[in-house]
Amino acid sequence: MVFDYAQALAARLPQQSGNIAAYRLENGERVWVRKAGKRIAKWRYALLGLFAHGLHLEALEPVPHPGGRAVIATEAARLQALAALGVRVPRLLAQAAEGLMFSHLGEETLLAAMERDGIARWQQGLDAIGAVHARGGYLSEAFARNMLLCDDGAVGFIDFEEDPGQLLSFTACASRDYLCYLHSTLWLLQAQGTLADAARRWRAHAGTLPPEVLGAIEAAVRPLRWMRTLHHPRWGRDTLRTATLAAWFDGLWREGERPE
Repeated sequence: MVFDYAQALAARLPQQSGNIAAYRLENGERVWVRKAGKRIAKWRYALLGLFAHGLHLEALEPVPHPGGRAVIATEAARLQALAALGVRVPRLLAQAAEGLMFSHLGEETLLAAMERDGIARWQQGLDAIGAVHARGGYLSEAFARNMLLCDDGAVGFIDFEEDPGQLLSFTACASRDYLCYLHSTLWLLQAQGTLADAARRWRAHAGTLPPEVLGAIEAAVRPLRWMRTLHHPRWGRDTLRTATLAAWFDGLWREGERPE
């Protein structure tokens, strides 16, 4: 008998209070349900975009996340599009106006695996992002916390509430993926003392990128170089992670890998 995922979704949506929740279905399968939340005011994105827009940095432009039913439609479309390209993403099981159900992809985030295995897992994530782009795809928020290790050890991707491609070029989407990944991982490599190894691996990977993608990445980071000297905890976690990113690229440029 074919399991009725649509019925299972319809039964759970009215009872779910949060936007996202995990369930064990009657057939033993573990799944996730995302429920439409409140709409987000457009003015918040206008404020977030002032810095990036003023510097003409397309890759750093915030992507609108309107909330509500639009998020459900966006995530469903993105899951289907990426799956069609052969990208490891959750399988869309059921969709309704107020929510969707998708399969469980993996237990461990790539970030957690990096804490245990270090630079080798970082390289795996870098290669996985490159493979998505090679298939003509792009991600939404390619932070290491949104990358999971599947049962076979491959890297999969989650969290597709936004679609950068609705507003940005493919080049900007690809560079944005790398910027999200680097921002979310370099701080950990710094703590593990492997930033120099990461720089060596990045040079090799960057050599495989289209020049326009690499150029967009560097164009986004270059105006942030002044942040490389920020170290005090008072600046907060996100600022210090950006400072680590800026300092790392500054080191690459000072070594002459890319001219001013």
